[in-house]
Amino acid sequence: MEQKRNELPKYEVLSTALREANSQLSAAECHGLIAAALNTQNTALISRYFTDDTELLKDDGEFAELISQLVHVSAEGYRDEDFNFQLLLPDDDAPLRERSRALAEWCGGYVMGLLESGIKDFDSLPEDAAEAIKDLIEISQLDVSMDDGGSENDLMHLQEYVRVGVQIIYAELTKLREQRTIKK
Repeated sequence: MEQKRNELPKYEVLSTALREANSQLSAAECHGLIAAALNTQNTALISRYFTDDTELLKDDGEFAELISQLVHVSAEGYRDEDFNFQLLLPDDDAPLRERSRALAEWCGGYVMGLLESGIKDFDSLPEDAAEAIKDLIEISQLDVSMDDGGSENDLMHLQEYVRVGVQIIYAELTKLREQRTIKK
């Protein structure tokens, strides 16, 4: 199955590659981590989490290409004027519980990426960004093993909320970086 450079890799393709690389991250967590690293401009974080042996990115060209594609498409999504940043999640035909778990994992990976990038005091961020991060923390802790009667529509709204929230965080962090550059 050929991947297109301007599209996110397929969830299952990245899942398989991560398993083969002995990574503890799911595909959703991996993308969340990368999204946070891009938000914070912490590129060292991108290669640190994929395996215990970071040489894998050098040794496995296909795996390195998948990660490169994920980074490229995500970065472009942030810069797109139409706010086309997308979350890497299972296809809509996957069971609701699996997609819900993946969304929680995505948020967990994203929050982990923020923390690993040094953003620990969320309350010191602009209000919209701080609120969005706190909501992502809550979503990351959802217990999807319980059948709470959630619907496809509920999950769709939650995914859109996360997607927009991450873009708000990106915009606020970008403004903060620009303000620091101007003040110097």
